[in-house]
Amino acid sequence: MRITLAIEKFDPTVGGAERYSWDFSHYLASRGHQVAVICRKSLRPASPGISIHRLRVVRFPQFLRHIMFSVLHALEVKKLGYDLNLCFSNTFTMDVYQPRGGVHRAWAERELVRYPPRFRKAAGLYRRALLKNTVQRWLEWWVYNVTKPEVIAIADMIREDIVRFYHYPPEKIHLIPNSIDRKKFTGENRVHRSGVRSLYGLAEGDFVFLFVTNNLRLKGFDLLVDVCGRLEGRPFKVLVVGDDAGWAARQLREQGLQDTVILGGKSSNIERVYPACDCLVHPTYYDACSRVVLEALASGLFVITTDANGAKMYVDGDNGIIVPAGDPAALAGAMEKALHAAGTAAPRVLFKDHGETFADLERLFLEVLRKKASGGT
Repeated sequence: MRITLAIEKFDPTVGGAERYSWDFSHYLASRGHQVAVICRKSLRPASPGISIHRLRVVRFPQFLRHIMFSVLHALEVKKLGYDLNLCFSNTFTMDVYQPRGGVHRAWAERELVRYPPRFRKAAGLYRRALLKNTVQRWLEWWVYNVTKPEVIAIADMIREDIVRFYHYPPEKIHLIPNSIDRKKFTGENRVHRSGVRSLYGLAEGDFVFLFVTNNLRLKGFDLLVDVCGRLEGRPFKVLVVGDDAGWAARQLREQGLQDTVILGGKSSNIERVYPACDCLVHPTYYDACSRVVLEALASGLFVITTDANGAKMYVDGDNGIIVPAGDPAALAGAMEKALHAAGTAAPRVLFKDHGETFADLERLFLEVLRKKASGGT
């Protein structure tokens, strides 16, 4: 097959969607398919069979960036004339759509819990008025009402949101849940525990909550810091791994938590960091299906996340706790429970390995091609 793959940033260091697209494109190339990645920013691919097509798109303002990317992507797809077009971003032209970021309208609805109840209506109206959000809503509407591709939902929550907001035909939605590299993320990495703790200045006896993100605001850093100031009883540390932000360090200093919450920056060996900690805390306001939850479970960590995370389908009460998004009291209660739990959870294999999921996607692509060849929709 000759496949185009559209994503704004083809860079595995940016986030979960970007890392997934990188891994999947290299899998397709290893299977003998030709892959043309259409993006606005990329790293050089490490495998033959992948060509990069960078679009000259402005970075700001964001609404114009979204429009330019969609228009230029459509032109590039027409020029290339490949067999199948896969998109991870909202664009005009696609055969298969995998909304790695979830459903924009669901994000806009759920993220309002960040604001005090009396301000949520005003915040919602303000956010709807922003041009970047208006464009995203319009592009998403176009996908589900005009383009009408085959859609891959990476979690039950996403499938339900697509049907709820767009009344999309269920037969055109294929549930292929998120996955990870199970050979990489394993409890066996616990042998590096002492070295990793020493690297971040953590003692062997410390109870360590792990918070992994490249988007501090969306993943609930403010809520986590608020709760850390309230917890009593057993001492603990919070290790933050991912993109740092100046305002985060200032917030910690203002609240006197700079010795409790450690900003560790990015890690090139994140698979070793998970087993060095005791519990993943991921109080996200919205997540299609967080890979960090899957990686933590596979590494043997107890997990705390929210009901606005598609990965909640893997948290069963024995291996973690689901709390309402934006609820500090519930988050504090869950963290206190984790603090008093003995040890860490046993590694759980509740989801497929990358290779299995990628094979499922490849089979779906072949079915879509057969439909196209027969004139089906």
